[in-house]
Amino acid sequence: MDDATSSTDAVPPDVAPHEAVMPEAVPAARRRPPGSLEEEVLGVLHSSGELSPGEVRDLLPDSGRLSYSAVVTTLTRLHAKGVVTRRRHGRAYLYSAPGDPATLVAWRMNRLLAGQADHRRALTHFIAALSPTDEALVRDLLASAPAQPGGVPLAGGDLQAHNDGGGAATAPGSEPSR
Repeated sequence: MDDATSSTDAVPPDVAPHEAVMPEAVPAARRRPPGSLEEEVLGVLHSSGELSPGEVRDLLPDSGRLSYSAVVTTLTRLHAKGVVTRRRHGRAYLYSAPGDPATLVAWRMNRLLAGQADHRRALTHFIAALSPTDEALVRDLLASAPAQPGGVPLAGGDLQAHNDGGGAATAPGSEPSR
């Protein structure tokens, strides 16, 4: 190989060839934050009812960039978590999100808390940021709800906060991961 076609031509002169980093396939600015596709899919299902994966894909904001298999994978994972339901329709499934938007908010809150190692600190900051009215509401709900192993039932919602002992919140009817 001559100097004109050297593999180090693309590397700036102040960077050693072994320190050069290959560009990523998808720029970081275009990548989704973790969990955001799940939230978008749930939003579509809440607003549109029962849909096929293709219909969900078509209703997502950036459907032109998403593969059908990415949507199917997301729906399958949401179903495994107990967040969406599905029923067989021919060779495919139709998916729906039971409950109301408040159920979706509760699921999001549980998911965020499950990602934190220090639940006490996260909940302390959460409560400190609440308005006095919301703080009083949380206290009333905790005082009036019967204690459940692993969590407290959420009034009017389909999801409950279940804790598997390791800090991971799971949907009702689903098995905690070990």
